[in-house]
Amino acid sequence: MVLLDIVGMREGNRPFSLTVPASGVTGLPPEFDNDVHIEGRVHKSGRHYVVDATVSADGTFVCDRSLESFRELIAADLHVEFIIDPSLAVQQQAIGAELDDEQERGIGEDDKTLDITEDVRQVLTVAIPMQHIAPAYRDVPLEEIYPALKPSTDGEAPVDDRWAALQQLKRK
Repeated sequence: MVLLDIVGMREGNRPFSLTVPASGVTGLPPEFDNDVHIEGRVHKSGRHYVVDATVSADGTFVCDRSLESFRELIAADLHVEFIIDPSLAVQQQAIGAELDDEQERGIGEDDKTLDITEDVRQVLTVAIPMQHIAPAYRDVPLEEIYPALKPSTDGEAPVDDRWAALQQLKRK
């Protein structure tokens, strides 16, 4: 779990830096197998707490082009707002993970920590790129990686032997 201590916190900003194992963030995708780093600040103003942080973790991915494994740092910004409101806290506990990302989170009068575990999981999961391309292949055209994909220069595409039988079905 990722918890920020707020006991005795005074008005204003307080910087923080946390490192938690990926296994400590429930539901984190298996690509993240190392530590998760969270660095930012908690701003307290009256009954409000605002957490602004950068979340980063190394992930192991398989390149979509070369099928090689590679490691890459995934980073994302996190912004969460909390308010001391026991009735809101009870209401939100009933709906759990269905909370809107931009909605203020309620906490109780006696709460000593801010739980940002679910928020960390969400921002890291969303920050994973749709295409996993190793840095060595990002600027390389696909035809250079697989020369067989280069279009032929004689104007006619090479015939794949698997489709030779279909060539006989062509209408004349």
